[in-house]
Formats: sequence, structure tokens, C-alpha cells
Amino acid sequence: MDDPEEQVWLSQIPKAQSSRLRVKSISSILNRLIVEKGYAAQQSSQILQEQWLIAVGEELFSQSRVGKIQRGILQVFASNTIVLSELEYTKSKALRHLQSSLPEFKLRNIRFKIT
Repeated sequence: MDDPEEQVWLSQIPKAQSSRLRVKSISSILNRLIVEKGYAAQQSSQILQEQWLIAVGEELFSQSRVGKIQRGILQVFASNTIVLSELEYTKSKALRHLQSSLPEFKLRNIRFKIT
């Protein structure tokens, strides 16, 4: 590097400028993509459906449909009043099962409606 010609040549190479863009990890990009495309919601819905089947049994499951969770309250739609009364009867057992198997949902209650 003592050669003046080499120093002149090296001084003409543009210096790397700091970029305004930041490097993002692949996991953060994937997490953002999963949220934007709704894959997380689909997976959550499937897990909730599976646990609802376990909580109420196949007969009541086939005659009910799990809806959304809003403010810790799970909305469940029953096919008729008889199913609604059966669901009300098993509500506390089903809620305990869902709370223990799905703590990340933070369920506080279940509300039933007829479709």
C-alpha cells in the first residue's frame, strides 16, 4: 500500500453507504406473511374446531358451529333449541376443557345462538 498509484486507484472506489433499509430476519418476514395472508387465523380455527369436538362430543359437534372469539367470549351456533339446551347443560365442562387445552385464546365464557 505504499505505492502512490495504488492509493489513487483505491481512493476512486466508491465507499459503501449505509442503507436506510434494515436487514430483517427470515422468521420475522414469515411471521408477517402468515398474519397478512390469514394462515394463523385458519390454523387457530382448525385447532378450536378440534378441541370443540373433544369438549362436547361428536353428536353435539355435528349440530353446532364454532364462531369467533371476541373479548374472551366464544360464539357458538346451535342448529335448534334442543341442541342449544344441551350445549347450555354442558357449557361449564366445555369451557373448562377449552380453557385448559387452549390457554392462548384466553376464553372467559361461551355464548350460544340458534342459526
